[in-house]
Amino acid sequence: MIIEGTVGSLPNESVSDGDSKVILGKSKELIVSELHGKYYTSAYNGRIFVGNQAAAGAVLPIYSGTTQQCGIFNPLGSGVNAVPIQLNITYVDTTGAAGGLCLGYLKGCGGSIATGSAGITVATTVTPINLNLGGSGGSKILFMSAAITCAAPSMLMQLGINQMVLTAATTSLGQWEAQYKFDGYPIVYPGTAIFPAGNIATLIKVACTIIWEESPV
Repeated sequence: MIIEGTVGSLPNESVSDGDSKVILGKSKELIVSELHGKYYTSAYNGRIFVGNQAAAGAVLPIYSGTTQQCGIFNPLGSGVNAVPIQLNITYVDTTGAAGGLCLGYLKGCGGSIATGSAGITVATTVTPINLNLGGSGGSKILFMSAAITCAAPSMLMQLGINQMVLTAATTSLGQWEAQYKFDGYPIVYPGTAIFPAGNIATLIKVACTIIWEESPV
């Protein structure tokens, strides 16, 4: 299929309904404008899901620990890749030392959470929510919300979300947010899991939300 376009500036007038050439930039790039939000089409097609930790939260462990508290696992044979979109982190309580959040990962996890697995042997799971609330498609990904026993994950990436020494008794701290927005990476392919975690072992207690898209392998 050949798409014809015109290299030039945007027109100063509205065009009539019907055929029209698209506008191209000087490098022949297609100039576009979003009609809806960035992820509308994927959400409409039932490919975006959200997993929520319990509101009571948990203290995220160091990324290399064999007990993790939150993550997504893409079982071998799922037929999809999981691509994270956003990680939201809500403070619950407790005192934490100075440190930061990162992402751990584990490969070779097989097709299930089971005793004897080389990857994840135990985990509390919660059914992900399809973000097309009028849709009916289920997620192929397992959202693990607590008590994850697994092989030691490796460091994938620092998230740039930091904390100084923080305690629930602090009264001078205003509202703040902690979130990480991904942009097409990492790709969590079948047999792989990722975990939001700490680069230290004494972070504050938080409740995490992970949003991801599922695309065919």
